[in-house]
Amino acid sequence: MDWYTDYKLVEDNGSYTLVINLNQNSTEFSSELGESFKENLLNLDDKIRKFVKEKFSDIKVNTVKLVLGTMVVASIPFAASTKVQAAELNASNSQQASEKALDTTGIVTASKLNVRTGPSTSYSVMHTLWQGNNVKVIGESNGWYKIQLSDGRTGWVSGTYLKLTEQQTTTPQVNDRETKINTVISKAKSLLGTPYVWGGESLQEGGFDCSGLTQYVYKMVGVDLNRISADQAKQGTTVSRANLQPGDLVFYSFEGTSNINHVGIYIGENKMIHSPKAGDVVKITDISTSYWESRFVTAKRVL
Repeated sequence: MDWYTDYKLVEDNGSYTLVINLNQNSTEFSSELGESFKENLLNLDDKIRKFVKEKFSDIKVNTVKLVLGTMVVASIPFAASTKVQAAELNASNSQQASEKALDTTGIVTASKLNVRTGPSTSYSVMHTLWQGNNVKVIGESNGWYKIQLSDGRTGWVSGTYLKLTEQQTTTPQVNDRETKINTVISKAKSLLGTPYVWGGESLQEGGFDCSGLTQYVYKMVGVDLNRISADQAKQGTTVSRANLQPGDLVFYSFEGTSNINHVGIYIGENKMIHSPKAGDVVKITDISTSYWESRFVTAKRVL
């Protein structure tokens, strides 16, 4: 049985989005939208790349959207191979001659920043970055910075919207528990407004899903969390809802069962910071409402 039923290619200002309708009758996607469902989507990566290569080898596909029924369950930035035009190749050769090597990092200052295949707006968009994203900078040419994404791809962004920072080679050592908790909460708050990205676990990927956010933030203070929320709930010391302290992890089941599929960071006063769902952003939420109270499963203290 095929993993998809049909597909369509949508053009928008010279870039293309591939919309693939998943097969609801496939056993991979017949389960609830929990962590096992997400893992099945993650396992589609090779299939999607093969599909795009076979069907659209001559077209630049920038985004792949996966649809199940009427719901968009994933929107994935994608860079497919395309034929190189002679004019672009010549421009690339000219650009290489004037390129200056760098070894630093930069922070995105624009609300949204396009990453292009070359150092000008005449090149196609290959990825999108968001305000606050931190990227590795490896070159400069005519006011444009060459950057390296977390997946190893390289691209170019306008220097107008990227503030260079000092390269940090080691993670600061934080020993005091209270300092660690304050660091976790401060870092999480600095990410407020960052888009939810399915499978996202770093700023370089444009955003986070719920467990990607917690894993990213706690790593800043030397705590290595498992990747998905159900596995994160197996770490640390269990604490009751009544004894929550800032810095604790709070776990939920969207279905109201014992099956964990969501996690947030408790920050005190009955509030958590979390990355809720597709189409939303990292935000602060009141967990004393009936909705969240009825879906609470457990809490863990990892600091």
